[in-house]
Amino acid sequence: MNKVQISRLVMNLGYISLLLVLALSTWASKPEELQGNALVAGVIFFLVKSAPLLLFIPGLIKGSSRNAAWLCYMTLIYFVFAVLFFFTKGGELWGGLMTLSTMVLFVSAMIFTRWKKVEEQALEQAQ
Repeated sequence: MNKVQISRLVMNLGYISLLLVLALSTWASKPEELQGNALVAGVIFFLVKSAPLLLFIPGLIKGSSRNAAWLCYMTLIYFVFAVLFFFTKGGELWGGLMTLSTMVLFVSAMIFTRWKKVEEQALEQAQ
């Protein structure tokens, strides 16, 4: 495996881990009053929290460097919320996991963008 493939794999793992942390934190913080509707409310709340991230799925499947660059910008917004969540009472675990997953996603997407551009320029020069 070359650097581009490894960085893409780490980027995808960071993306999946961020979505997983968002899903688990939503499930863990459900109110006790919503016993019957907890699943529906949780799914809707998760979709609202993760909707900006879900827009990047087609670009991640294609392996687009432009998509990865925009994902870096979106990840910064999630990083700010993760740090704020980390310093709220009772949010240390989920805030810490979200901060870690956003950092992995941001750095790997940034590295993937750079290495993918270098690979594309090398292919253009070879032709």
